[in-house]
Amino acid sequence: MSELIEEVRQWNSPTIGAFLLYRFTKGYVEQHRDGEAPMAILHFLAAAILTSEKLKAPISNMRANLQSYVRSFEDSRNTDIFLELQERTQDRLTYTWSAIDVAVASGLLFWDADEARLYVRSGKTDVKYGHAPKPELKKDGEKAEIIGGWFAQHDIPTILSYLKIVL
Repeated sequence: MSELIEEVRQWNSPTIGAFLLYRFTKGYVEQHRDGEAPMAILHFLAAAILTSEKLKAPISNMRANLQSYVRSFEDSRNTDIFLELQERTQDRLTYTWSAIDVAVASGLLFWDADEARLYVRSGKTDVKYGHAPKPELKKDGEKAEIIGGWFAQHDIPTILSYLKIVL
């Protein structure tokens, strides 16, 4: 029960989601071989993963790629969690749209409507005293960048296949 309460507390705010989607996009762009930005659909998958303690826990720099991440669930015989991911993605559509809206409105991301991609707004962002993210949010931001880098290594059908998502 406490895990659910913590998840609700942390993820009730699209502002947190905006920060994490910004970090996800940043990680994706930095790791993509052509520096391309992610398609918007990937933000919905990232939000579903990053809002779940179970799905977020194995994300670390110790894993080389998305395949290693997926394998961590297979090794622990916990592959059913990916069946939950499809539903989580659908349940969080409104939340993710709100997070994207906040990120765009605050200038963290911007849309390329022709290609349905979200880009990181370039430029220096100074964090003023008292406005730095809390340590747990900073750690989640690092995880968002990691998963962005993993997604950048694959095309969308491959990512969906690894995560067992059906569109």
